[in-house]
Amino acid sequence: MQYSFKVWAQEADWADLRDIWIAADRDGFWDAVWLNDHFYPPKDVDTKPIMDAWTLFGGLAAITERLRFGAMVSANTFRHPVVLAKQAVTLDRMSNGRLNLGVGTGWHEGEHTAFGIDLPPLTERFELLDETFTILDGLFRNERFDFRGTHRTITNAAFEPKPIQSPRPPFVIGGTGPKKTIPLAAKWADHWNFPDYTTDPDLFVDRRDRLHASCAAIGRDPAEIEVSVQIRHAELTKTRDLRDTYAELGADHLLVSFTPPPDPALPVAVAAALA
Repeated sequence: MQYSFKVWAQEADWADLRDIWIAADRDGFWDAVWLNDHFYPPKDVDTKPIMDAWTLFGGLAAITERLRFGAMVSANTFRHPVVLAKQAVTLDRMSNGRLNLGVGTGWHEGEHTAFGIDLPPLTERFELLDETFTILDGLFRNERFDFRGTHRTITNAAFEPKPIQSPRPPFVIGGTGPKKTIPLAAKWADHWNFPDYTTDPDLFVDRRDRLHASCAAIGRDPAEIEVSVQIRHAELTKTRDLRDTYAELGADHLLVSFTPPPDPALPVAVAAALA
């Protein structure tokens, strides 16, 4: 099983995040680390401080040597897909190929309203997200790329340099929606994450089976998609029990989410308990 953890950029100083990442990189247990991507704290009052995930990734890439990293997940509404592509390829090269590229529809109405960022209806957000993955994939793979979608147009676009990872960094999609999210994951994801808002093994099995069925419908081997389960760390016994339960049900990656503010000692302590 792979192991990763998520800390929030909320209520965190750079020094704390730096120390967490360096310790985890040296410890050797954790395979990857994640940040969320928000302008407002996603589950708290809007006055609490939160830093930008993609800027922090530049620091992470520079101070670590082994850990993979990425957003779980980036809001597609925040960045034009070409801007996201340039950020991604830059970080992939800075880290010698350690970036995971997680993107979602965007959902936090409060931050969109406050900062004047458009949050379209859900159906349109999924259309936009599908187009973003199409554009990212096309730019990373091709010397020049053309695309005309419902919402975005790319015209004879050159895109250099290419990522270190070939043909591109892994695409990460999280969520349980059976009608839109799961089929989108079957189409694009290299890594599907069962999120931390539920710890229902029956729901996991249902969505895993739906993912496999969606893959079969488009002729894709579901074994190509890494399956992770995200859980909120509460206490070690529960974390170990959930790890074992989901491993038996087919998960091959456990993502432990630490709530803010981050405790620099916690990831290493949890690693020792799970090893």
